[in-house]
Amino acid sequence: MTLAAARLPPPPPVQGSEGRALAIAGAAHVVLLVALSFGWQWTSTPLPMVDEITPVEFVDIADAPRVTRPPEPSIEAAPQETTAPEPTPPEPAPEPEPAPVPDPVPTPDPAPKPEPRPQAKPKPTPPKPEAKPLDTQTLSNLINKALPKAPTKPLNTSDLAKTIQAAQPKNAAIDPRAAATLAQAIRAQVAPCWNPPIGGADVRKMTVLIGAEFQPDGSVAGNPRVISQTGTSGQNGDYARAFAETARRAVLRCSPLKLPADLYPLWKSVEINFDPEQMT
Repeated sequence: MTLAAARLPPPPPVQGSEGRALAIAGAAHVVLLVALSFGWQWTSTPLPMVDEITPVEFVDIADAPRVTRPPEPSIEAAPQETTAPEPTPPEPAPEPEPAPVPDPVPTPDPAPKPEPRPQAKPKPTPPKPEAKPLDTQTLSNLINKALPKAPTKPLNTSDLAKTIQAAQPKNAAIDPRAAATLAQAIRAQVAPCWNPPIGGADVRKMTVLIGAEFQPDGSVAGNPRVISQTGTSGQNGDYARAFAETARRAVLRCSPLKLPADLYPLWKSVEINFDPEQMT
């Protein structure tokens, strides 16, 4: 029996130790193949004879061109992945030194409060001096010295008499209007001699009625008298007395009065009303 051998492609050319190794391996494979072929021949059923025999050519692998294969990368020769070295963590920045805490400024002690000055005890209100009774005589003397000498205004008695006689019917009682006209003439002569104490309390609201008797020549007969007075109170009693005294003094100082002699019965006894609102 003839073994037909398949033609193997020529191995790539190998150089050096790798070529020798491949050659040895190839020879080993051929020997093994031949051995297996013989073993199979002895044990297998004989095949019928074939007329044609295909010649088998044995080619020396040493003469075949060798193909150089690139070396398989080995595990050891495999390039290892180069891992970038972990960056060295930067050294932590040194913690800043804490700013020095300034020493607490000592709080100055509060200035001591000034001791309260002892309040001066209020002086007791001196009791009001009791009002001494007014010496009217002394007051009258002082008033007389202070009063200026008032000139006596000349009075046209003829005109006054004619006015009174015209208003009075013959053989009739005294007409009140004629008496009022005569009283007004007397008051006009006495007013310049009167200077009431205006600075007193409520003096402007006071009035006093003075009664007086006159002689035919117009002079005062006796002392004038106070008939009545208004505007007085318990608080202005002294001023009221001084008010009345100045009115009485005015009648004396202006005496004698210039009045018509033929009307003497009308002004022999008169009452004069002293009112600051009308005579000052």
